[in-house]
Amino acid sequence: MPPAIPSPSPSSVAAPRRHGPFERLRRRLRRFGEFWWRVRARRAQAAYCRAFIAVTGSCGKTTTTLLIERLLAATGAAVEGGRNHNTGRYLMKAMGRLRRPVDFLVQEVSGHRPGAIAQVTDHLRIDVAVVTVIGHDHNSAFKLPYSAAPAAIAAEKGRLVAALQPDGIACLNADDPLVAAMAARTTARVVTFGCSAAADVRAVNVAARWPERLRFDLHVDGRVLPVATRFVGTIMLPNVLAALAAVHASGRDLVAAVAALAGVEAEPLHMSVEEGVSGRTYVLDTFKAPFWSTALLAGDLESIGGRGTLFVLGDMSDMRNDAGRRYTSVARQASAAADRVLLVGKAVRAEQPMVREGRDNVASAADLPALARLIANSPERLVILKANSAIHLEQVVAMVEDAAGERHG
Repeated sequence: MPPAIPSPSPSSVAAPRRHGPFERLRRRLRRFGEFWWRVRARRAQAAYCRAFIAVTGSCGKTTTTLLIERLLAATGAAVEGGRNHNTGRYLMKAMGRLRRPVDFLVQEVSGHRPGAIAQVTDHLRIDVAVVTVIGHDHNSAFKLPYSAAPAAIAAEKGRLVAALQPDGIACLNADDPLVAAMAARTTARVVTFGCSAAADVRAVNVAARWPERLRFDLHVDGRVLPVATRFVGTIMLPNVLAALAAVHASGRDLVAAVAALAGVEAEPLHMSVEEGVSGRTYVLDTFKAPFWSTALLAGDLESIGGRGTLFVLGDMSDMRNDAGRRYTSVARQASAAADRVLLVGKAVRAEQPMVREGRDNVASAADLPALARLIANSPERLVILKANSAIHLEQVVAMVEDAAGERHG
């Protein structure tokens, strides 16, 4: 009987070839495609785009881009825009697909890693650079200690400002020292926004007590304009001011922009609002949830007015190796302002520390159906949901409301 042939061990099995002729061809075609889109984008910008407005920051890019698009359009400008797809390749396509003259192309630009901004500024002319705020979003890509990351992130995003020509415009957040310092990186005109007394476009008398939406008085060039928005809380205030600053700096009709702002709803899953048949109002912020910006939202619950508020916390990101302490920190912050806090997904690890601290308004759910039952049995009528997209926390709204609809039916 012939000896058995031993099966090859996993380590002895040859790995699949990753650099064969087809793979090399695929890479060459991709490089050619990227080159072709860069050429097409430059030609389209020269032929059709009077001004390219580029928006960056650690958070608020999508909302700011949306607002600039809508407000400029309300002034009678021809506007094209792009949101969420914000890296170099997508921006080349957004510009390259222009087929008609426009006054403005408004596009969010990611600075998610070193060199990301150059993928845009090396190929396109930046006419207006808008920077919202600097925080810890994508800090892991910069491979620095948590406390050191914002300065590196600011250095990268500031390249957008540095790329401006002398006749360009930088719209910078006067309330964020890292953003305000970017003024030194350009000889272009600088227009600042914020609540600071030094801001060119300034908000005063800010109020957002639920059920009222965010409103404030806008001070600009000696004028005072009352501003009403559709946003819940004050967390979107920097984005609203950034958009108004861009409109003002571009020489458009600010009064028309302010009037239009009162009817602009939030981008879906970016503090967007849904009304349910159960009588509940849901605020959905479930697209991204870096720890630092989630903590900002928890802190904003006091401005919203915690009574009658239920805060739901799911998975967060950009926490390095300190997840347990940071989930606990956000849960503690939220429990101090909201009537009730519910934890789901990875956030459930904060429940036991909350129990030990005697915070009896914090509970957890094993999954979304269990969470839906807890919400359905809660008396609170304002439900704020915060998580990243991994667990699709927004799906719980349909679970609660479908059950409520069956009961009402």
